[in-house]
Amino acid sequence: MNDLPLSPRESAIVSSTPLRYSATSENKMRLAHAVSTTLRACALLGAVAGISACSSIDSGGYENYQAAALAHQQDIATGTASDHLASALPAGTKSAATISTSHLHHLSLADALVIGLRNNPSLLVQRYAPAIAQQQVIADRGAFDPTVSAGVQASKNRVPSSGGYVTSSGGYNRAAGGSTTTDSGTANLGVSENLPTGTSIKAGINANLSDSEASGGQATNTGFSLTVTQALLQGGNLQANLATIHEAQLGKKISDYQLRGEALTITDDIVQAYWQTVLARQNVQILEQALSVARQQEQQTRELIRVGRTAPSQLSASIAQTAVTREQLVSALGAQKIARLNLLSLLVPSGKPFWKHQIVLTTPPYISGGPQAPLAAHTSLALRLSPILNQTRLQIQQGDLAVIQTRNGLLPVLNAFITMGKTGYAESFGPAAANLNGDDYQLIGGLSFNYPLFNRTPTANYQSAVLSRDQEEAAFANTVRSVELSVRTAYIQAVTDRRQITATAATTRAQQETLAATEGEFRVGESTSLQVSQAQANLLSAQLAQAQAVVAYLDALDTLYLQEGSLLERCHIQAPGAIPTRSIGPAWLRRWPDGYLHAMP
Repeated sequence: MNDLPLSPRESAIVSSTPLRYSATSENKMRLAHAVSTTLRACALLGAVAGISACSSIDSGGYENYQAAALAHQQDIATGTASDHLASALPAGTKSAATISTSHLHHLSLADALVIGLRNNPSLLVQRYAPAIAQQQVIADRGAFDPTVSAGVQASKNRVPSSGGYVTSSGGYNRAAGGSTTTDSGTANLGVSENLPTGTSIKAGINANLSDSEASGGQATNTGFSLTVTQALLQGGNLQANLATIHEAQLGKKISDYQLRGEALTITDDIVQAYWQTVLARQNVQILEQALSVARQQEQQTRELIRVGRTAPSQLSASIAQTAVTREQLVSALGAQKIARLNLLSLLVPSGKPFWKHQIVLTTPPYISGGPQAPLAAHTSLALRLSPILNQTRLQIQQGDLAVIQTRNGLLPVLNAFITMGKTGYAESFGPAAANLNGDDYQLIGGLSFNYPLFNRTPTANYQSAVLSRDQEEAAFANTVRSVELSVRTAYIQAVTDRRQITATAATTRAQQETLAATEGEFRVGESTSLQVSQAQANLLSAQLAQAQAVVAYLDALDTLYLQEGSLLERCHIQAPGAIPTRSIGPAWLRRWPDGYLHAMP
């Protein structure tokens, strides 16, 4: 299994469009370099017991386990953002106190990503998976660990000696012959190991002590034996014997891609919630300004009525426009509160009263030239970066391994074995061990064979593995189609929303000119209050549509990069699974059934 890094062109596509930073504010959006460097080096998704957050998501062991955060180089509120980012450092490296959950004031998009990825409970749960998968790899490797065994045994036997007889009642009278007592003891020490080649090695030493009244003394023997067994058919294939370990390694990588997918989803949720909160605030500002203009128009109409320059009937239109604008403002204020709650729910840790926090968002929406690469480039990149596609590729490779393993199970069990041993005899352990150098020895060799008559269970297991592998490949083809559709749809939506910004901006300028002309006509008596109110309403709608178009475009870009799989890189977030994996499918496997594992690390 080889991972293929991105080509220079693909890397250029990913790095060409950072997610959300305004080029016009670049000079005033840089954080201290030391903070950015420190954030890149620290760990966020720490050990399960609670290591703090920082700048990257890593799926290593507990000691290296990191979570997502943003090492951003551009930020608007430099002073405040530095405090937030510094507070995200783990214990022992923090330059400021732990971030307070009682108030979140100025909050940039970068800050929101750092804090949200640090505190998100779903990411907290998902970060366990790679560590658990790594333990499975270690456990499967343990199948080839050597095993040490030892034992000690002592016994005492008393048996009748010759001279006794059986009585008429069936009992035994030993009075005539007496009895003989034998004391014995045994000690053994052995080591055994199973090798991936299908070889089993077992070596051991043993010592026996016997002290019998019948023999009139003590006798000891010390022995050494070595047994080597080699599987010739079933169990003798190196690739099949290592398949379990390689499946566990693939499972570890799958958990990395699952963690990456979770981080992508959470990042997308935070970015979308941030821009929706920004839009809600902009709508409130537009409506507040429109209400002020409506009130001025109402006051101007009253003044013109007072001096007799217009009829009293003109006042009703101005009053109605003020009331309608006030009604829209009330709704916008409610929507702003809901958007704020949605954003805070993604940032504040579980169990904390997120609704109590007050925030001021400092990253304004910006307008870029749209997607910088052609649609084909985005689609091609998605087919390589998409976590779900990479995960499915690895599952297909797991299926390939299952086919190799179960195919080997179709073979008969045929094992060759050889046992070599020597034994030394004496009246004590020392001389007995020295006598192992004698000419006597023991050598045993042979073959053992075993094969079920119908072999139905191994055959069914093999067919099931083949079908499961083919099912995964069919699912992969369907997933590829789904990813291509999602990327193409998101691309078209981003291009459309970018054009919509230009269209709504032109509409806003035209409505502004129309309102100015209508107000001028009204002041000289050539227009009515109703026409002015209509012009004000049209301008308000155009301004709200323009604000909505900008945020819709940013959301569309975010969705495109999410479907493409490059959202984390564009946000400068490091996460596992950034390098695509190479797919080795069934067609290749059928050409060289067991050769796939030569590509394994």
